[in-house]
Amino acid sequence: MGKKGISLKVRAKPGARRDAILGVRAGELVVEVHAPPEKGRANDQIVRILAASLGLPRQEVALTFGGTSHHKVFLLPARAESALRSKEETWS
Repeated sequence: MGKKGISLKVRAKPGARRDAILGVRAGELVVEVHAPPEKGRANDQIVRILAASLGLPRQEVALTFGGTSHHKVFLLPARAESALRSKEETWS
């Protein structure tokens, strides 16, 4: 792989009424998005939500596993660690 950063496990809930981060459950960050699970739309919306929440450019949030699954893994840059830690308290 060779990429360094932080792996973030996400449980996706596409087709929801709103875009929101619901919190951490069973070791995964639960993210619901209004976008449907078609043609990568939900994945793109999750990237936007994570990037905005952590103050990162969208290009720095990469889906590394689970493109068609509800269980996904995103790679964040190592510099996002402090923002992630501070958000984890509010997401729990």
